[in-house]
Amino acid sequence: MFKKRTVVYGAGSAAAVLLVAGILVLVVLLANRYHYRWDTTLGQSQSLSALTKALLKEVNKPLTLTVFYREGHAERHNTKAFLERYIYNNRLVSYQFVDPELEPLKAREAGVRFQGNVLLEYEGRRQMADRPDEEAITNALRKILKPERRKLYFLTGHGERGFEDPQPEGFQVARRALENEGYEVLGLNLLSAPQVPQEAAVVLVASPKKALLAPEVAALKAYLGRGGRLLVMLEAFQHGGLKEFLAGYGVELDDGIILDANQVSRALGASVVMPLVMQYGPHRITQDFKNLVTIYPLARPLILKREVKGVTWLPLAITTATSWERLGKEGLKEREATFDPKRDRKGPFTLAALGEINLQAGKPEKGKNQAQAGTKADEAKTYMAVFGDVDFADNAYFNLFGNGDMFLNTVNFLAGEEKQITIRLEKQAQPLSLTTGQIWILLFTSLVMFPLMMLVAGVWAYRRRRARR
Repeated sequence: MFKKRTVVYGAGSAAAVLLVAGILVLVVLLANRYHYRWDTTLGQSQSLSALTKALLKEVNKPLTLTVFYREGHAERHNTKAFLERYIYNNRLVSYQFVDPELEPLKAREAGVRFQGNVLLEYEGRRQMADRPDEEAITNALRKILKPERRKLYFLTGHGERGFEDPQPEGFQVARRALENEGYEVLGLNLLSAPQVPQEAAVVLVASPKKALLAPEVAALKAYLGRGGRLLVMLEAFQHGGLKEFLAGYGVELDDGIILDANQVSRALGASVVMPLVMQYGPHRITQDFKNLVTIYPLARPLILKREVKGVTWLPLAITTATSWERLGKEGLKEREATFDPKRDRKGPFTLAALGEINLQAGKPEKGKNQAQAGTKADEAKTYMAVFGDVDFADNAYFNLFGNGDMFLNTVNFLAGEEKQITIRLEKQAQPLSLTTGQIWILLFTSLVMFPLMMLVAGVWAYRRRRARR
């Protein structure tokens, strides 16, 4: 009986089916444990941002996400698919759904206010996210990982850009972005405070219109002297009483404005008083700025002096070779100005720079040899960033091109939060739009060509086997 052809062929077919089934089960088990996601969408819209991934790397204990949605809610399925991205990047993350109507006590204990609230629990700490999207969950994750928020101070009292101001020239958008990065943003008036607070991670000076008084400048210098970090943003024809202060660290200012007119500017619709930057210095702040444009309206050049002892300057943003500087305010009026070799200075210019300040320069300790003094000098250093423009980070321009990334990366570096330095791409799902011809090709391929090929292959195999009998 076992020698019959039907038995032999049948046993072979059954063995092949079992083998394929076993391989599929093994593949499913391996894929469930070692799965890999390949995101081919434009801008990686179906993946988490680099900033979120960096935060998830800091999760080394179980993290539970509880989503409060009623049974049958339309967004449950989409939220589940989205939360799988967090689990994919860190296996210590888990999630669960709770119906606040069926389990009101659990919802009340968590402090649920709306459908879609997400409760994060980590090492006994709890933080609520308002909605189940990446921005809200990642902000909550940052708070639960770092319960103590670092403090940033905006200098006030001299007509600086207001960090609460919603007007186009205000810094409200920048403030919210800083808060989303995990900082607490406060105001600082050095007329009422004798010195910069000890807990200040960074002090930001956003283009004061009135000159700082001598005691205020001394307070900023003392803050730098004890290791503080300073971000100074200026604009053309205004220095806010900081000209001599900056000159002491090797940054000189003149009374000019940068103009630029090139093909890229014209293509983007930029005015001649809005120079573009496509060249950046080799630094952690700008290392990912490949093919990324930043724009600086009404900017002034920075003249860096190399001979200042104990201070090393690195240009961060450099204008194009087509840029030029015009002295005097008439450059503001000439929207279609052209380069005049008799009165203008040809670019490129340094528009933003980072200074490394050695706090022990020229102050070797007594009783120490030169090697020990050099080691001490290497350890005791601080940083100051200077921009020849302030408009690039205001409400009107913050989200334009790479301006926001330049501002946030600079603050993150100064604050010592280098893990948060990244390019923050806006991720949007891109719908697939097909032409009429493409639709017909797709229908013909899937409904006609492939089925016909399978039918022809089956007939050919049947006739071939019949011919062998």
